[in-house]
Amino acid sequence: MRRLINVVASGRVDFGALVTHQYSLDDIVAAYDLFAHQRDGVLKVAIKPFHWGR
Repeated sequence: MRRLINVVASGRVDFGALVTHQYSLDDIVAAYDLFAHQRDGVLKVAIKPFHWGR
């Protein structure tokens, strides 16, 4: 586990590439449904708790 933490912390691996979909907190039900049913090539869903730039 320590090795994994070190790899993530080092930035050597782009884990952002695993995020295939992004949803706002308002759309969390749709995001969960997508992930639960493994549709549209989903790997990982990121939930944005607020709108960026506001």
